[in-house]
Amino acid sequence: MLPVDLLRSPTSRQSRIVYSALDVKSWMQAPPSVEAARPGACPGCGAASRPPGAGLGLHGHGLRERQLRGPPTVDAASTTQVVVCRRYRCVGCGAVILVVPRGIAPRRHYGHAAIAFALALWALAGQTAPAVRRRVCAWPVTGAAATGWRTLRRWADAARAALGLADRRAAAARAAQIAAGRAPPLIAGPVWELAYAGGAAMA
Repeated sequence: MLPVDLLRSPTSRQSRIVYSALDVKSWMQAPPSVEAARPGACPGCGAASRPPGAGLGLHGHGLRERQLRGPPTVDAASTTQVVVCRRYRCVGCGAVILVVPRGIAPRRHYGHAAIAFALALWALAGQTAPAVRRRVCAWPVTGAAATGWRTLRRWADAARAALGLADRRAAAARAAQIAAGRAPPLIAGPVWELAYAGGAAMA
């Protein structure tokens, strides 16, 4: 996990989210079965999901749709996708667990990749907030809304708070560099592309 997670807000429900080994692209191309996605243990009480000689500890509990905004690849136009995630219920403690692909950001519509990409474009590539919005925002930008992007400021402020830095742009740059450092080793390109790739792999 990154030292700073821009995409999460403190919440007790975070412990109920479990990340799959699959990233969003792989998950959507071939969604895992209920058995394949079942976690090894309950993140609430630690009970095994498949205890030897006993019944299942985590039962399939339906599906949940998650909206995912942002460019599906670094060169693509921004879109809104629907990711169908799997839910499980713990027999022991009653916790409901949501299994999601890597790159999904809890309690946010934009994924880790889109946020890291936006921060890198703004703080490292020197693009203006309106330019970043046109590149990353999933909605058409017109009129007065084209002069800035409040969502970008919120992401930068989250990074500033998490990193303990006073300057918003410096915090955004540091967070983008951290994401870029998590890019798969075979990925090459400018830092904003590395930040996107690192965000996509983030759990």
